[in-house]
Amino acid sequence: MVPFPRGSLFLAPMVGITNRAFRTLVYELGAPDWFVTEMASAEAFLSGGRNESIYLDPSPRPLQTSVQFAARSPETLAKACNAVSQLPAEYRPAGIDINMGCSAPHIKGYGRGAALLDNPSLAREMVAAAREQWGGMLSAKIRISTSLGEDGTIALAQSLASAGLDCITVHARLDTQKFRRKADHRFAVLLAEVLPIPVIANGDITGREECAALLDSTHIHSLMIGRAAVQKPWLFASLKSGAGSGEGERGTPGSSEPGAEPQYGTRHMPEIDLLAIALRFIDLAETLLPPEWQRETCRRVFSYYAANVSFAHHLRFSLVNAPSLGAMRQILRDYFNQVPQDRIFAQDQILA
Repeated sequence: MVPFPRGSLFLAPMVGITNRAFRTLVYELGAPDWFVTEMASAEAFLSGGRNESIYLDPSPRPLQTSVQFAARSPETLAKACNAVSQLPAEYRPAGIDINMGCSAPHIKGYGRGAALLDNPSLAREMVAAAREQWGGMLSAKIRISTSLGEDGTIALAQSLASAGLDCITVHARLDTQKFRRKADHRFAVLLAEVLPIPVIANGDITGREECAALLDSTHIHSLMIGRAAVQKPWLFASLKSGAGSGEGERGTPGSSEPGAEPQYGTRHMPEIDLLAIALRFIDLAETLLPPEWQRETCRRVFSYYAANVSFAHHLRFSLVNAPSLGAMRQILRDYFNQVPQDRIFAQDQILA
């Protein structure tokens, strides 16, 4: 049984973005029901690679966080899962997610990520090996296999479920498509209809109507949101703003009791101060991340975040090319001084 109710919202794993700094920002603005870290290498973790502890840091919500691993072999993944299980409780995540969807050449070319979609027997061995060593929640994130097609991907997912997965996330694109076409949630529905475990839909989910449509009319269990939440880090709070049972503590949805189903209503939310949020994120990156990660993480986040303003291309270009965090801070202050009408998102703009 998964430790979250139907209708839960997940923050998707994104390379260079969903580290502790960004997850903390989202938590402060109103957390999702579950976090997934950016991808970590099982091999690098076991060999004591530099900064691997940062990849595996489950803060600020260890009990609602999965660490995502990419691995080349079942043996390596099993060792990594065992090592994570031995971590002190405060550093141990609640779940482990197996990356079976990343199609980046340096990942797929080494037999990891989406390469497993082309090798169903190896993918099943991966899940079985992880399950043997890990007692917490175990999940996998997949795409549609180009070589296997939809029917073959469904058969693969069934095999993974029987090998010990607690739930599965499907980014409903071919593993070769990247973001060139809209996610095909029709496939996610097909998968959800036949699997005995919860299916989490991922890809191009940006607003309340899409959430409600997927959850109300299908077998989809929960939803995972990535890029839209980088552009609008307050998105999870705004999607939950109509939860009928009232607000819980910070970072906890009001309808988080087992069996409860979050609703997506229109209860008033506070205004959003774009400058304050951006400056807060830079502070978090500077405080929580290694120096060599700080600027790159901010660049990646701001490449999406800049879409909130009128002169998005100008602000994005300036931030991405800024030489330092201090320069980013000054660029942001200068922009909102020059275009003050962009700074505050009112209620009718929060989900626009």
